[in-house]
Amino acid sequence: MMWKTPQQGAATSVLVATSPLLDGVGGRYFEDCGEAEVGVLSARNGVTAHTLDPDPDAAARLWQVSSAMLVV
Repeated sequence: MMWKTPQQGAATSVLVATSPLLDGVGGRYFEDCGEAEVGVLSARNGVTAHTLDPDPDAAARLWQVSSAMLVV
């Protein structure tokens, strides 16, 4: 197994956080500076299909429930 340097490990996060091509894009998985393949999973790459929630309101509900659990 090959290890990534810190720079290589951070590259995808930096790309996703700063690329104007991804403005407004959410709910996707990225790896190695590209979008991860859904349904193709190996020891290091890909994402299983069951990790993606087809319900567009699920994230909003999760946010509401999580916020309600916080003690301010």
